[in-house]
Amino acid sequence: MEEKLIEFIRDEFLDDPETEIDLDTKLISSGMIDSFSLVSLQTFIAKEFGKRIPAPRITVASFDTIRQMVEIISQF
Repeated sequence: MEEKLIEFIRDEFLDDPETEIDLDTKLISSGMIDSFSLVSLQTFIAKEFGKRIPAPRITVASFDTIRQMVEIISQF
């Protein structure tokens, strides 16, 4: 799951797909991706993992790292 999320973020949002991302890289608060990207992430998660995450659960604070994303996805 982690690798698929990282690959999607690199392909869809980053100018340099070789940018290093690990489980604790701050994605939104660092400016690597913007908050508008959360909608695309929500759609990707539903399509790729079959998990529908309610919009109120997808926030800048709760989806800032891959680790946080995985924790929330695992709850659904």
